[in-house]
Formats: sequence, C-alpha cells, structure tokens
Amino acid sequence: MIALTENRKSLLFPKLEISYLEPRPAWWKVRPEEIMETCRNVRKGRSEIIAETPGGFPVYAVFYGTFDDPAHQTNWSAGSASGKPELYTGSPPRPQTVLWCSGIHGAEAESVAAAVNLIHLLEHGTDLLGRPHTRLAELIRNYRLIIVPCVNMDGRAISPDHLRKALHHDFRNASQGSWLDGSLIGWLGSKEYFPLPLDKVAHPGGYPNARGYNIMHDASPGNIRTDEAGGLLALAEKYTVDFMLNAHSCEGEPILLPPTEFNSAQGIEREKELFGEVNNALYLAGLRSAPPKGSPSCAYSINLNALIPLVSGGNAMTLECCVSGNYSFEELMDANFVTLEAILESGLRKPLSSRK
Repeated sequence: MIALTENRKSLLFPKLEISYLEPRPAWWKVRPEEIMETCRNVRKGRSEIIAETPGGFPVYAVFYGTFDDPAHQTNWSAGSASGKPELYTGSPPRPQTVLWCSGIHGAEAESVAAAVNLIHLLEHGTDLLGRPHTRLAELIRNYRLIIVPCVNMDGRAISPDHLRKALHHDFRNASQGSWLDGSLIGWLGSKEYFPLPLDKVAHPGGYPNARGYNIMHDASPGNIRTDEAGGLLALAEKYTVDFMLNAHSCEGEPILLPPTEFNSAQGIEREKELFGEVNNALYLAGLRSAPPKGSPSCAYSINLNALIPLVSGGNAMTLECCVSGNYSFEELMDANFVTLEAILESGLRKPLSSRK
C-alpha cells in the first residue's frame, strides 16, 4: 500500500463501521489497497496514475485498446469552431472511447466492485466470480475503454465496504456525513459548502475527499480545485472521450439518470436515447420494476458531467446503482455490467457522441 505521510494521514477520518451489515463476499474488492493492487497488476491493458488525493492515495486509470494518439492539433473548443472537428478528433476517426469512472462518492461501493471485477474479466477472461460475460467482452473489443475504478480514494478509505440494506440514517451518515451534534448533513446540505468544513463534522461521509471537496461538483471551468477532477477531465480531452459513464449509488432502483440541460441539442437527444435503452435493459434484466416511459425531461444540474461536452465533445451520464431493497451483492454489481453492455450495444448502432 502507498505510504502516507503523517500530515496526510491526519487528513483522513477513521473508517466508519456499521455493525449490523453482513460481511462482504470475497470477490467484493473495494478497499483502497485492493484497488491499487488490481491496477498495479494489469498486464493485458496498462495502468497509470492520473492524480494523487489529498490523503495520499493514487488515482489509477486502466486502459484497454490502442492509445497511441498523437498530440491534438487543436482542442475541441477551437476545432469545433473551425468547421473542421477532425482536427481534434483525428482523421480517420479513432475507435470510440468510453470512460467509466466509479467512486467519485467514496461511500458508493457497488460500481467500485464492478470496476475491479471488469478489470479482472479483461485480464483473466472471467470476473472474480468466474463468470465470462462473453457479450460484454466482445463489445469492448470494438472500443477503447478507460476504467477509473475509484476516483475518490479518500472517501473510500473511510467508508464501509458496502451499504447493502443499511438503514436510511446510516446510509446518509456514511454518504454525506454528520455534524458534531450528530445531525445529518444530508444530500442537499452537503452541497451548501465547497469545501465541507471538516472541523465542524463528526464524520464527513464518503462524498468529499480528505480536504472536504465533493469531486462531482468540482465543475467550475477555470477553477478546478481537485487533482481528481482535473485528472478525469485531462483524460477526457487527451483521449477524445466519446462517452463517460459516471457510476454512483442511491436508495432506489438502479437507473441511468436523464440528461442535463448543459449539452448540445444533439448531445441531449443522444443521451435521451441512451436513457431509454439502458433503463429498458435494466428492466429486462430484472433490476428495475418497470421500463422507462416516454422521453425524459432534462435536469438542471451542473456537475462534472457537464464539462465532458466542453473538453471532448462527448457525452456523460450518471448511473445510480442500488443499496436497498432485496438485491443480492451480485445484482448490485451487475447493474453496472448491464448498463455498460447496453451502452456499447447502442454505440455500435449509432455513435455515442455527435461532434458537429
């Protein structure tokens, strides 16, 4: 495990323990040291460190496909305005590039477990349960795939291994934290501070990093505060990312959230199509109780997803996995695989981004 300086160790709160949660399965590898070991042992792909957290952890990206891109002649902003977008995207076009980032909110472990299992699948031919996911593996060969298995390693370090069947209060405490008087900070309350005042909390939750920043909302162009967000955005620009799957967790059914208003008209239309296709796939897999109905309304939500169209001309959507109900550990993880497979299937029929 990476050695933390005493100064950086002092930034990390103790790991939150919830006594009644059942032990995790052996294949549910979500501790920082397990994530780092998985990334260091990549051989069929390659891994690199794209950022270092305030707590001293490396943030790894793992690459599958050919990433020998020459330096861009221009960036997406200038290239799109020039009338020659290929000056940024390259000519002939490269294979579509998909970025899967997990654990931006460190307490949300479902997608982290899935990302580690996906890396094992691509390295060894099966996930850690021995399942081959044959169609998913076939689809990935048509793309360039970048996996960031845990963006917020600080939040992961102080969070439980899972929140499956956690009570509402404990889910909120683990996710967004609590104040010194024991009251919950809450989902909305956590957004009232940037950064969260860590001297005023009993537990910060897994949302922020060790300096109190909620990386999901580190989205002010020209004033990115965290190396973690900066590393993701640099990846998206350098490798012409066509689609970013931003995987989170919630207390409801798994769902690919509707697009936000902060994208081009064609980008929003493509994301609406993906909303329907992915959520229908989750329904058919028995992970949702009903298929999607009609075209979704766009959300007014400014977050890291909104910057992907600006830096690469690609699209970005949020998957919310589930920690409640009667889902098994396998089902909690498989929502990620079903979602990724549906996105890649869709991308073979129609490009995941439309750069015009």
